[in-house]
Amino acid sequence: MQHGYITSQGLKLYYEIEGTGAPLLLLNGGPGFPHDYLKDLRPLASDVQLIFFDQRGTGKSDKTDPSGYTIDAHVEDVEQLRRELGLERCGVFGHSWGGMLAQAYVLKYPDHVSKLILADTFSSIEDCNETLACMRASVPDEVRAVYDKYEREGLYVGRDRYPDEYQAALDVAYEPVSISVPPPPALQNMFGNIAYDVYRAMWGEETDFKVTGTLAQFDVESRLHQIRVPTLVIVGASDMPTIAMAGKTARAIPHARLEVFAHSRHFPFLEEPDKFFHVMREFLASA
Repeated sequence: MQHGYITSQGLKLYYEIEGTGAPLLLLNGGPGFPHDYLKDLRPLASDVQLIFFDQRGTGKSDKTDPSGYTIDAHVEDVEQLRRELGLERCGVFGHSWGGMLAQAYVLKYPDHVSKLILADTFSSIEDCNETLACMRASVPDEVRAVYDKYEREGLYVGRDRYPDEYQAALDVAYEPVSISVPPPPALQNMFGNIAYDVYRAMWGEETDFKVTGTLAQFDVESRLHQIRVPTLVIVGASDMPTIAMAGKTARAIPHARLEVFAHSRHFPFLEEPDKFFHVMREFLASA
């Protein structure tokens, strides 16, 4: 395994490389998560070169002022990583928030992307907020009362992390759309190592059920037709983005296809690994 740091916009950002073959840059979800949970994609290292990357403010990468946690800044970090690694073009895999970043990147730097995989992601925050509102409405009244209580008090007033009562209530809304199998250690560890300063800046501080931070400006639906590279759109049948939302994204991209994982929520590579790796290998090997 090769690992090291690049420098982007004055920040040292950590990366790891495994495998040989065509490069595939992996953009993890969050915002605010380290890359570690994507290590479960390592079986693909026999087919392609996997590039793992701690986004700014997460994992082993440098932190910055909250004003620096923007979509545009992340896009430039990805481009600087590509340049410093000497890659003319690379495939890009984006999961969840990482899929939003992947869309923003390919739209700004189309000549530097060979293939695109959008997994469990949205093309607009409007769709994301619609899902979040449905999740909030789906919980029992007493659970929703916990959300109301902490939102009134301020989720982060006098604290860096959520109190146990609120986190337990949050889990009630997220469990049906999160993961349907016992989470492996890397995913469990990820939830314990969230960079909440990044999350607060990008997702927002007011509520978990509406994006109000710097990510609120994300909407590329009207530009998806500009993506000209082969694209695979992945969604779980019980995912945060609905099948209809993922289908809308796939139809808007000229050379895209949709793959639905019938028994998955938000982590098909953990929930249906055999099918996931078959689909990925088939796509990556295609012309």
